[in-house]
Amino acid sequence: MSLYFILILLFKYLFLFLSGTVTGWVLEILWRRYFGLARRWINPGFLSGPWLPLYGFGVIILYQICELDLALPIRALVFFTGLTLLEYIAGLIFTKIFKIRLWDYSNSWLNIQGLVCPMYSFLWMLLGIFFSLVLYPFLSQRIDFLNNNLYMSFFLGLYGGVFSVDLWQSFNIASRIKTFVNESEERWQVDFEMLKLELRDKVQSGYFNRTRFLMPFYGELGHSLREQLGKHKLNRPSPSRIIRNALDKRKGK
Repeated sequence: MSLYFILILLFKYLFLFLSGTVTGWVLEILWRRYFGLARRWINPGFLSGPWLPLYGFGVIILYQICELDLALPIRALVFFTGLTLLEYIAGLIFTKIFKIRLWDYSNSWLNIQGLVCPMYSFLWMLLGIFFSLVLYPFLSQRIDFLNNNLYMSFFLGLYGGVFSVDLWQSFNIASRIKTFVNESEERWQVDFEMLKLELRDKVQSGYFNRTRFLMPFYGELGHSLREQLGKHKLNRPSPSRIIRNALDKRKGK
């Protein structure tokens, strides 16, 4: 395998990954604003910048499936299974290793550990069908253009550099969160979206809130982050509190 062929493959998958991360980021922002629990503008996902790696890997998987000669019903079933498995593995990695919950389907029908559920798997399948019919031809044309204009790879490299820095910083924050949770000697997970909302909403006398939409943890490192995590732990709906609230509601009836 020649070096040129390897570079072509690298640029192809980096372009697909870039397209998926940015497009998915926009979709998630709109979903959280108009359909999510928060109903607010919030930077979704694990990273600080405008990208969601889960969607990047999802687009690569979808593209590879579209390369296969499959009938649309079979392809839809593969979309359903493949994207559900990807979502489950990603959610499992963050909840078990980093003690962070990036999404929660616990209130959805037939959910598995709050990480996947039939409703969202069905939506992923519909998104996969749309990708197959509309986006796959478009991306194939863009990849052909990239192969014939390799100077465009400069922008892909620039993206890769900025993304790598963001990834390193975000994993650094995740490591600090994991350390805090482990030190508490209690089995719990940080609701990442709620934590970011709490950072945006906090008001302290004489304190300048330095959090940003694209940098939700800016100015929240060291002791400040630990303090905020402590407050988040107290505010989270623990199982005992959920049971107690349910009993109080029943008594009220």
